Amino acid sequence: MGHAQTARNGEIDFWKFFFSLMVVQFHSSNMTALKTIPWIGAGPAVEFFFLISGYFMAASILRRSTPSVWIGHDTRDFLLHKIHGICPEIFIAWGIGFVVQHLAKEHVTAVTLLKDLLTGIWDLFFLRESGLVGFVANPAAWYISAMLLAMLLLVPLFLKNPELFVYVWAPAIALAALGYLCKTVGNLRGPTEWRGFCYKGLLRALGVLCTGVICYAVCNRIRQVRFSTLGKILLTVLELSCFLTMIVWCYGHRGSRMDYVMLLLLAAAVVVVCSGQSLISGFFQKPYFYFFGKLSLPLYLGHNYWSHALPRLFPKQDYAQLYPKYAAAAAVTTAGIYFAAKGMRKIAPSFFRQCRKRLLQQGPGGQEKYM
Repeated sequence: MGHAQTARNGEIDFWKFFFSLMVVQFHSSNMTALKTIPWIGAGPAVEFFFLISGYFMAASILRRSTPSVWIGHDTRDFLLHKIHGICPEIFIAWGIGFVVQHLAKEHVTAVTLLKDLLTGIWDLFFLRESGLVGFVANPAAWYISAMLLAMLLLVPLFLKNPELFVYVWAPAIALAALGYLCKTVGNLRGPTEWRGFCYKGLLRALGVLCTGVICYAVCNRIRQVRFSTLGKILLTVLELSCFLTMIVWCYGHRGSRMDYVMLLLLAAAVVVVCSGQSLISGFFQKPYFYFFGKLSLPLYLGHNYWSHALPRLFPKQDYAQLYPKYAAAAAVTTAGIYFAAKGMRKIAPSFFRQCRKRLLQQGPGGQEKYM
């Protein structure tokens, strides 16, 4: 099986930022009981993130030059690498969410504050979608938990036999998870709905991550084809049509079985985007689109708690009055998370070197001694 390149894709960065904005708009519905706001159906925007994560999961594992011998070890390293990519943003956003939620909470005492801090520990270890629940400082972080827990199940199976996983296990798991959700609940929304044995969000992650793996396999084949100008025009039309249909549909429709059709359209668009065969792919290979991609995670993590807190802070204000505050708070929080994380990444290496030096005994040659 050939391996697709994994260089930075500016078009992916653009769409990550765009769909993060859609999610921000969608969560503003928490500030009104009417539920008739634009993009009230933007929940499937998260499917784009799952598809891309599944795609790059496949790219990372299939890029390996030799088969995995130590599957447990390699699974651990894969997940630690994924966690490293979202740190420290996820923890900064959690801290901001904890403060914001308690500023808007009535009757906060030292006891309730300590209880919320202790029960919120599951979020800090990405375990919310496992069923271990407590105080939820950042509701939007369910996606991170679902993605990592799903990968904990999928990556060992993938490493064991990559070809079998791509062509058999990924389609089977995608059909089983998505088919179950379609039959029993009829939509992809409501990730915190308990299904008796796991959260809906975990099943959603399993199904869509595996769909992303399938996208990778299809994209690999498309990359090997030399398209004519007409062929590239048709691919470009397909890509834009899929994105625009999904966006227009989500503008005014709530969850339904159409969610699965929107997922299919997004998967087709992702294949074209990642193949680089679209006529517009070169347009996005610019630094400011890469910057949009870097902002997408802080934006996604830095808004949802405001939609819950602002109605409590300003109980007499309606949606039209709350929305400017919500947009401004989300923008400021996004910038704060981005710059705080950037600064922490600069000081982290020297900080951890000092910690190791102070906490670990030095062995021969200045190396730390580990028990």
